[in-house]
Amino acid sequence: MNYNKDRGLPEPKLGWLMSEVDPDHPLQCPACGSHEIYASAHPDDPEEILRYEAVRCGNCGRITDWYEAFQAYQLHYTEQPRSVTGKP
Repeated sequence: MNYNKDRGLPEPKLGWLMSEVDPDHPLQCPACGSHEIYASAHPDDPEEILRYEAVRCGNCGRITDWYEAFQAYQLHYTEQPRSVTGKP
């Protein structure tokens, strides 16, 4: 998934692994179920990483909201992430 390929912007930067930053609030990717979630820059501002804004899955590359990833862990917990056919 290339968020900014046609927009003339670089891909959003990856930040800290969120399970190390805040172990009391575990996150899960709503798309693939992976727990490998990183702080991320937003696609519209690919240089600025904000800790509790956008997060990006290290497994499938999806950028999502921190709260959505937290709710995915709370409501749809899974140990086994779904397989990913393509990765950004």
